[in-house]
Amino acid sequence: MSRALLSKLQREDIFACAQCGYCVNWCPIYDRSGWESTSPRGKVFLLKRMLDRNGPDVFTSNPRMASEFVQRLFDCTTCGRCTEKCHLEINLLDLWVKLREISVRARLAPQSVAVIEKTLLGPKNVFGMDSAARRDWATYTGAEIKTREQARVVFFVGCVTSYSGRSQGVAQAITAILNHVGEDWSMMDDEWCCGHPLAVSGATEAYRHIAEHNVRIIEKMGAETLVSGCPGCCLAFREEYPRILDRKPGFEVIHFAQLLDRYVSEGKIDIPKLQAKVTYHDPCELGRLGGVTEEPRRVLTSFVENFIEPEESGRIGRCCGAGGLLKATNVTLSGDLADKRLSMLNNTGAEIITSACPSCEQNLGEALSKRPDSTRIQDLAEVVAQQMGLM
Repeated sequence: MSRALLSKLQREDIFACAQCGYCVNWCPIYDRSGWESTSPRGKVFLLKRMLDRNGPDVFTSNPRMASEFVQRLFDCTTCGRCTEKCHLEINLLDLWVKLREISVRARLAPQSVAVIEKTLLGPKNVFGMDSAARRDWATYTGAEIKTREQARVVFFVGCVTSYSGRSQGVAQAITAILNHVGEDWSMMDDEWCCGHPLAVSGATEAYRHIAEHNVRIIEKMGAETLVSGCPGCCLAFREEYPRILDRKPGFEVIHFAQLLDRYVSEGKIDIPKLQAKVTYHDPCELGRLGGVTEEPRRVLTSFVENFIEPEESGRIGRCCGAGGLLKATNVTLSGDLADKRLSMLNNTGAEIITSACPSCEQNLGEALSKRPDSTRIQDLAEVVAQQMGLM
C-alpha cells in the first residue's frame, strides 16, 4: 500500500533513526528471539531499505524482504518500550501500528488477523462466541449485577472478563466492590467489544461503527464515568475513540485501579491487612501507555504488609507477552515472554503476584500452570474483594 499512508513525520522519523540500538536491549521480543530483525532497530533498517527503492508501494519494492518485515511487525506485543527508551523520541509504537494497517490493506497480514476481524465484527467479541452469552459470567460467579437506563458509573466488562472462565472472577470482584460502596452504577444493555483488537491488528476500517455504538449507549445513560478492569478497553475509549470519532466522549474514562484508589483515599472501603508477600506486574497498556502506575501501588500498600517491587516495573515494566495480538500470531513466543516475566516476578519471593489486566493474568497464569509453584496470580480487584470478604 502507498507510502503516502505514513504521515510526513513518520517518514522523516524513519530516516532520522540513528540505528544507535538503545531500543534493542529493551525489546522483550529481541530478548527472547535474538534475531536483529525482530528488534525495533532491525525493523526500521528493513523499512529504510524498502523505502529507498522509491516505488509507490512500500511492500512491493522487495517482496521477499516485505514478507519477512510483515512477520516481524506481528511478532511484537506493541508494548511501547521502544518508544519509551528512544533517545530521539520517535513514536515507534504508532509507526508499528500504522504499518500493520498498511499490511492489512495490502493483504499481507497473517491469516489470524482476518479471523480476529471476522469473529469480532460478527458476534461483537474476540472469541466469536454467542453475544447472548456475554453476561453468563454473572450466573457462573453469582455476582449481583445491575442494568439500568441511567447511572452515574458504567462498568464496561470487556470480552476477556466476560467470556474467559479464568478472568470472570475479576468482573465478580468489581461488581461486589461497586455494590459494597453503594455506587450508582450499571452495565450496558448491549455491550460490544471495545474494538481495541482492531486497532492493534491494523484492521481498522470497521472500528468507527463499534466506537459509535458503545459511546452512543453510554452517553444515553447519562454516565459521568466509564470504568473497566481491562487496560485495553480503557485505552480504546480514552485514546482511540476521540481520534476515530473526531470528538471526545462525554464521560470520564478510568481503570478500576484508579477508582479503587479513590475509594481508599476517600475512606469508602476499609481493607483488612494482608500479611502475605505481594508483588505487582504493570500491564503495558495500563502503566506505560496509560500512565497508571502509582494508583495500584497505593491501593496495595494501604493493606499489604509486605509489598515487594519487581525488576523492570512502572513505566519500564516488562511485557508478559499477552499484548499486540501476539497470542494469535505467535503463541509460542507469547508463552516464552510470559515465562521470562514470571521468573522475574518469582524472584521477589512473593506469595501473590497481582496485576490489573485480565489478559496479563491469563498469560502469566498459563506460564505458572507449567511450574510446580505455590505462588498464585490474581487481579488487584480480586485480592481486594477477597480480603474484604466480598467473594
